[in-house]
Amino acid sequence: MSSQDKSYFNFLTEGITGNQWGYGIRRVTLKTNPDAPEFVNKVPYTYTSSGFKSQEGNWFVCVRMNVDQCSPQKMRPFNQSSNIHQLWGEMILEFANDYTNKSNQISH
Repeated sequence: MSSQDKSYFNFLTEGITGNQWGYGIRRVTLKTNPDAPEFVNKVPYTYTSSGFKSQEGNWFVCVRMNVDQCSPQKMRPFNQSSNIHQLWGEMILEFANDYTNKSNQISH
């Protein structure tokens, strides 16, 4: 675990303490890596990450693809030793695949 990953955990989970559950009060704007595969960078939307604690006390990192009020979101289990950059990358890649598949279905 890097100190940066622990810092992201603390940042994204801020505002939820004790038995509280829900979304943390902080958000992180994510940008795709210009060196990512071309189909990833063709997605015309931005991404925002947040932390979420379930009623059972489990933490998740969330990534939202900012489309509209009903924007899709993906979640992964999250703790202080999670590799946050890997989790973000996985979810953004899934969004890019979903977007490409939908675009291909519409054009055929």
